[in-house]
Amino acid sequence: MLFKYDALNESGKLLSGTIDGEGEPSVKAQLKNQRLYLVSLKALTPETEKHKKGFFSFGIKHRLPIQLARQLSALLKGGVPLFQALTIITNQLQGDKEREVVGYLRDEVRGGASLSDALKAYPGIFDRLFVYSVQAGERTGALDSILAYQADLLENRAAVKGKIQAAMTYPIIMVVVGAMVLLFLLRYVVPMVLKMFDRMNQQLPLPTQILISITGFLDSYLFLFIVSLIILLFAFYRWVKTSQRGRRFWDNLLLRSPLFGSLYQMILISRFARILGTLLKSGVHMLQSLMVVGWTMKNSIVSDAITKMSEKVERGSDLSQALRETKTFPAYVADMVAVGETSGNIEEMLANVSTYYETSANQRITALTAMVEPLIIVVMALVIAFILVSILLPLFEMNKILMK
Repeated sequence: MLFKYDALNESGKLLSGTIDGEGEPSVKAQLKNQRLYLVSLKALTPETEKHKKGFFSFGIKHRLPIQLARQLSALLKGGVPLFQALTIITNQLQGDKEREVVGYLRDEVRGGASLSDALKAYPGIFDRLFVYSVQAGERTGALDSILAYQADLLENRAAVKGKIQAAMTYPIIMVVVGAMVLLFLLRYVVPMVLKMFDRMNQQLPLPTQILISITGFLDSYLFLFIVSLIILLFAFYRWVKTSQRGRRFWDNLLLRSPLFGSLYQMILISRFARILGTLLKSGVHMLQSLMVVGWTMKNSIVSDAITKMSEKVERGSDLSQALRETKTFPAYVADMVAVGETSGNIEEMLANVSTYYETSANQRITALTAMVEPLIIVVMALVIAFILVSILLPLFEMNKILMK
């Protein structure tokens, strides 16, 4: 059971932290053996810890690790002790949530815990990759450099994600606005015009008949269609999230999709190479690095392939050979890794692979954006042209009749 305590040391300084014990008597005995005079002691229940982690991880899991890694690296490189560096960062933070998280890390370090152990209390904010890197830095004595690598990695990941979101924003807005305009036309404007044709008692052109059928369907079944679509999407989402078969189906669909598949694969390869290179540069063993990379991959197909790679490496295979045998990544990745294994500089080769695929992904994003925007405009123009033709054709026929 975990307890939070406040105690005084022999010099009268107040210390705060957490300690694990079977109960209050056991914890008090531990503190007494450490020559600490207990001031307050509070049990941290699993429910409290669960609420705390969930509360803190919301909204800050993307920005706090980058900020902490970058600032802590700079302070440690400047010769500031870890506890003092965490204190400085705590005082600089603006948000109450961020301040309390880093304050907890500071208190744990002051109580004798390692930073990597303290980080494990917030798995919703600091993932396994971050924790393992810090742990490697503590073991090798290069925590400042490894935190700088982590900051670069997290900033790069955020930049790629931001580029994708920025590239997709305008097309999504165009699709939503266009769909709303078309729905308004088909639901309200077109039916008013078509009512006039109902009184004509004559054969209508085929496009007009199709338009009448569409507007009739929307008028009768629009609400039912929307509700059914939402239910189907929710059921599919639950199937993907809760079923291993559903997850593999979705991940395989993403990898094989015509336009997005190659871009998605480029991003995964870039992330694999950058994370693995960062961990190896941080001093983490190859086998452990592959396991961590596998955990961080959100695609189950790629994650399983990396797990198989780690098993082959454990049995004595080279990483390049394992990459070729799993056949998940292109041959270029295995060739570059093989060059790195031969030259003894595999980290630099992985960095080159990551840069190459990141550049390719950026170029593909730009090309897809340039292609999608005019495609949306053309599709909307065709739909509107169909509506206009369907309305104008009967009017032309009426005009011919009147001219006679």
